[in-house]
Amino acid sequence: MALGVRRETLAAMLREYGEDELALRALSLSDEELARIGTLGGYYAFSEEAMRLGGSMGGARALSLATIDVLEGTGRDLRRHHSERELAWGLSEKPDASERARDRELRRHAAERQIPADENKRVLDTLDPPAWDPAPRDATFLIRRCHELRTKPLKDFTVEDLRVMIGQQIGLRHLVPLALDLLRSDPLVAGDYYPGDLLASVLRVDAAFWEPLLDPEVEARRIAENALERAELEPGLRELVEAFIRDHPPRSAASLSD
Repeated sequence: MALGVRRETLAAMLREYGEDELALRALSLSDEELARIGTLGGYYAFSEEAMRLGGSMGGARALSLATIDVLEGTGRDLRRHHSERELAWGLSEKPDASERARDRELRRHAAERQIPADENKRVLDTLDPPAWDPAPRDATFLIRRCHELRTKPLKDFTVEDLRVMIGQQIGLRHLVPLALDLLRSDPLVAGDYYPGDLLASVLRVDAAFWEPLLDPEVEARRIAENALERAELEPGLRELVEAFIRDHPPRSAASLSD
């Protein structure tokens, strides 16, 4: 689980550990940097690995270590092992050997597992194995496009990229959630063809995909219902939306185990 934290709160935590320079940098973190710190801090504080190595180190310490690792990449120790507040509670100013070992082991595991993930390496060929061979020389434009998109970082996918790949039923487990995020704010967001073409691709996904996935199906149904309220919904897409709502009635989590 990732830890959510505001820049000002993170800066205050860092000052408690003697990290005044990092505290200043924390106030101007990008959204991406803040998200990476939250992901890594959550791993240090609450992951199975953290529990195996002796339990949670606490959110403030975890986020402070994560800030060093995301912004500096040095793996150095905090300038103060325990914060001023922890010292007031009676904790020792200096760590014992087991605490140092725990911190270093956790950080080593996080680096090996690429936590937080390098977004430039999150491509379908890696996430949805096996990797594809190069497209045949005589492949159609669509086939060549799909092969190219298998190696494009997901963070760089456009609406049209999602429409193409979802329309071909490729990498659905990774791409449908990205599409739902876009459709949530605008059900008629458009690729290269017409308003709502991404929604059409999502609603045409094979029914077997939705069967074990309650939350995404609920979200897709909600988006479809919102789309019906749009006056500019063209007739063909309206029929598709109505069919999806009809074929995907509300169901409970209990129905997944029946």
